[in-house]
Amino acid sequence: MKLINRGPMLGFVVLSFLAVTGVTIFGAGAESRAYLHGYNLPSSGLALEGYCPVAYFAVGKPVLGKAEFASDFNDVTYYFVSSDAKKAFDANPKKFIPAYGGWCAFGMAVNDKFPVDPKSFKIVDGKLLLFLKNKNVDAKKLWDEGSKSALLKKADQHWAKVSS
Repeated sequence: MKLINRGPMLGFVVLSFLAVTGVTIFGAGAESRAYLHGYNLPSSGLALEGYCPVAYFAVGKPVLGKAEFASDFNDVTYYFVSSDAKKAFDANPKKFIPAYGGWCAFGMAVNDKFPVDPKSFKIVDGKLLLFLKNKNVDAKKLWDEGSKSALLKKADQHWAKVSS
C-alpha cells in the first residue's frame, strides 16, 4: 500500500484503509497485553518478549536474552544475552529501552497504541523503534513510506500525552 497523503490526515487514511478493506490490525490470536506505567508488555510481563534490548544496538538484530541475565528498570524486566550486555544496560538503561514504552512507533504517529512484533524494528536517531507486524499490517513498511521527521514528531507528541 502506498500512502499519498502524508499530512495530518495520515492516521485517518491508514485507519480508513483498514476499515474499508476489512483488515484487522491485531488478528485473532493477539496476546493479551499488560500495561505498567504505560509500557507495552506481553501478558508474561517480560519486556520485548525476552529479546535483549542491547543486542538491537550491538549486533543490529533481535536476539533472545536469558533469564540468568535479567535486570529491572521502572518495574519492567529485561533479559540480556550476556553479563556484558546486562552491565551496559544497567549503566544507562534509557539508552536501550524501546521508545514509546515499547508500543509501535507508527501507531504512536497515528495517535494509537498498537502491539508490536519485537523482530520488526529500526534504530532511528539512537532510539529503538518497534513496529506492529502481522499477516495484515507491516507498520515498519508504512513508517518507511512516510517522512521520518514528521512521523517522529507526531509519535513524540502522542507519547507525551499518553505516557503522563
